[in-house]
Amino acid sequence: MSIKRVGFLGMGLMGSRMAKSLKNRGFEVLGWNRTPREVEGVTLVRTPRELAAQVDAFCTCVADPPALESVAAELLAGARRGQLFVDFSTVSVGLVQSLGKRCAEAGVDFADAPVTGSKLGAEKGTLVIMTGCSEETLARARPVFLGVGEKVIHCGPVGAGTQVKLAGNLVIAAMLESLSEGMLTVSKAGVDPRKVLEVIEASAFRSPYYQAKGNAMLARDFSQHFSIDLMHKDLELFLGEAVKHRVPAPAAAALRETFNFARASGKGDLDICGVVTALEEACKHRLS
Repeated sequence: MSIKRVGFLGMGLMGSRMAKSLKNRGFEVLGWNRTPREVEGVTLVRTPRELAAQVDAFCTCVADPPALESVAAELLAGARRGQLFVDFSTVSVGLVQSLGKRCAEAGVDFADAPVTGSKLGAEKGTLVIMTGCSEETLARARPVFLGVGEKVIHCGPVGAGTQVKLAGNLVIAAMLESLSEGMLTVSKAGVDPRKVLEVIEASAFRSPYYQAKGNAMLARDFSQHFSIDLMHKDLELFLGEAVKHRVPAPAAAALRETFNFARASGKGDLDICGVVTALEEACKHRLS
């Protein structure tokens, strides 16, 4: 079955932009959000069940496991055999594997497909998709994936995409934390922290991520691309997987507590580079 009409559930920071990207790339898009939110070119429906009954494929992009569990139950109640369910959320491996089994029982193809690229990637349709699904489902879902992104990485069976995404977010958290600590210490010592970015750019460990987030910190631009609250959630999920597989994860545990400290300081809605503000308060020095 070719996919022409797509339902999109979750019109937040990422989902609203992804739904619009699908529309711009030729799909007819129906949308739903728990709090009604207009998105240009997207027809809103009243309930997830109503949405499922009208589309060839439905996609979810919600904040956390409870939100996905709730909306998935409603979707599957209205689903029919032969449909495709793509979850773009970052949730637990166990939940997406459970959803995969429930979809199989209902005759619905399922792919877990968390993304990276932040809101700018969602806006431009340049996200990277990490997917866990069968080869057959991958072939069906590829047009939808390329409706929101430019690169699709097939990680393995259902759950593998989420496993890889959680590991990737651990790496991002470590990069950001080390950059924050390094620049803040240099600044408090009286040295221009821009020199840290200059040296990184000239070195083998250079990364556009260091430049983007380092310059955002210096500009005091903490507008949300990916929030501290969501990073804390993902680190918590990663640690659950590490415990399950008996992998020591001391760095992940320390990073989780740093982001938890920032949340406790009332900074959960800031972009993840805003974690530096919690460190600034602790050492009574502002990065400059």
